[in-house]
Amino acid sequence: MTTPGAIGYVEYGYAHSQNLHMATLENKSGNYVAATTDSAKAALASAQLPADLIVWVPDPDGKDAYPIVTFTWMILYKKYDNKDKLDALKSIVAYGLTDGQKDSEALGYVPLPEVVVSKAQAAVAAL
Repeated sequence: MTTPGAIGYVEYGYAHSQNLHMATLENKSGNYVAATTDSAKAALASAQLPADLIVWVPDPDGKDAYPIVTFTWMILYKKYDNKDKLDALKSIVAYGLTDGQKDSEALGYVPLPEVVVSKAQAAVAAL
C-alpha cells in the first residue's frame, strides 16, 4: 500500500507478517474487535459444520469474533483409482490436521477448532 490513507484487503497472515495496520471492526454483537488469532478462532468456532463440511462464517455471533473470517478449502475427489496417490494424500492431510496445526499460527493461519479437525479427519478416513 503506497497511498496514504488507502484501505485495502490482504490475508491476515500477510498483513501480520508485514506489520500492516488492520481494521478494528464492529461485529454482529456490537463489539469492536481487532483482527487477532483469538478473534478469528472465535469466529471459526461459531460455524456449524454440515455433513459436507461446506460452510461460510458471515458476521459470526460471538462477542469476541472478528466479523471477516473464512476457512481455506481443500477439494478432494470422492474416489481415487490409485491407492498410492490416495495414501499419500491422506498422509498429507493427516499431517495438516495434526502436527501441521502446531505451525499454523506462525505461518499466518488460524489453528482449526477441534470439531473441524475431527470432522475433516473422518471425511478423509472415509475416502
